[in-house]
Amino acid sequence: MASLSTLDPRFRPMAVAFVEAAKRAGYRPTVTSARRSRAKQAALYRAFLEGRMPYTVLPPGRSKHESGMAFDMVSAYGTKALAKLGAVWRAWGGHWAGPSDPVHFEAPR
Repeated sequence: MASLSTLDPRFRPMAVAFVEAAKRAGYRPTVTSARRSRAKQAALYRAFLEGRMPYTVLPPGRSKHESGMAFDMVSAYGTKALAKLGAVWRAWGGHWAGPSDPVHFEAPR
């Protein structure tokens, strides 16, 4: 499990509050990724290009994960639950990557 503590301090409180709200609502969320190094982003991107990643991965230098302004989260209840959470995240002003990358939650743009 990844830690939200690695996120940019300006974004971290919103992310923490959201994950806690998802827990209280019973979605059983798990944060799987937060800030990533450029090397980690490059490795994930290579895996994506090779067809080994189920969701979209941006090339190094283009991902908000590298600046600590995004996190990935799954729910024990699958992608339908993530769509509901994504709608809430958008209502909070955040950016949700939508059906093509339902695990990806970004800071407001």
